[in-house]
Amino acid sequence: METSERTSQVLKEHFDRHRSALSRSELAVAEHLVAMPIDILIFRSAEEIAGETGTSDATVIRTAKRLGFSGLPELKRLSSRVMAKTVPAADRLEHRFRATGDDLSKVAGQMFTEACEVLSSTKDELDEAAVHSSVEMIEKADTVWCLGMGTSEIPARHCATSLSRVGVRTRFSGASSFALANELIDLRENDVIVMFHASREVPELKLAIEQISATGCKLILVSGIQLREIYRDRASAVLTCLGVRSKLASWNLSAIVLADILAYGVAVRNQEQALAAKKKLTALRVGVERGD
Repeated sequence: METSERTSQVLKEHFDRHRSALSRSELAVAEHLVAMPIDILIFRSAEEIAGETGTSDATVIRTAKRLGFSGLPELKRLSSRVMAKTVPAADRLEHRFRATGDDLSKVAGQMFTEACEVLSSTKDELDEAAVHSSVEMIEKADTVWCLGMGTSEIPARHCATSLSRVGVRTRFSGASSFALANELIDLRENDVIVMFHASREVPELKLAIEQISATGCKLILVSGIQLREIYRDRASAVLTCLGVRSKLASWNLSAIVLADILAYGVAVRNQEQALAAKKKLTALRVGVERGD
C-alpha cells in the first residue's frame, strides 16, 4: 500500500508487520487508517472510524491493538510524532481548525472525548510503585519544591497548593532562565523537587536537573514519555502523563490529577497533620473574612 507525505510511515510499518494476522474487518480498518492523512487521523475517534469503515468501535480498538499499539490513543500519538516535530505550530493550528470545523457543540463533544482519552491513557501508564515512592519522599522532605515552566506552571502551582493544604512545607516556581537559577540557589539536600514538564527538552530543564543532582536532592519528574526515557536514571521517581496530538485536551489535565494523587496520598498517611492544616486554613479564612 502506498503512503503519501501526509500519511504515517510508522503506521505503515506496523501494518506491514501485522497485516497477516488481521481479520477481514480489521484489515478494512487498518487500510483506512494507513491511507488517512495524519492531520486528519489525530482528530478521529473510534466511533467516527467505525462509521467510515462500516465496522464497530470495538473492531477499531481491536485493530489498533492487533497492529502492535496499546490502543487507538497510542496509535495516533506515535503515528503523528514526526508531524509534531516537522510541521510549524501555526500550520498545526490551521489543520486543527479545518478538522474540527466551527460547530461549537461538536467541538465541545470532541474536547470532552479527548479529555477522557488523556486521563485514560495516563491511568494506563500509572506506575504505582513510583507513586508510593513519591509520597514517601514528600513525607520525609524538609521542603517540597514544585517547579513548572511555561504551561506546566499550572499543575506545579496546583501541586504546591494541594500539598501545603495537607501540612507539607512547599515552594512553587514557574520561573525560567536566570530567574530560575537564582531560586535554585536555595535548594538543600533534604529537599524534594516535583518537576512538571510535558515533552520538549529545554536548557532550563537541563539546568534545573543538573543543579538538583549536584545538591543531592530527590527529584520526582512528572513528564511525557520522551522525557521519561531521557531522565529515568537521573530521577528518583517518574510519573508519566500523556497528552493528545490533536491538542483539543491539555496535558495539564492528567498532571493535575497526579498532583492530587500525591497530595491525598500524603494526607491519608498523615491524617492528624492534614486535619491540623485544614483547621488552620479554615481559621485563617475566617480571620480574613472578618478583617482580623
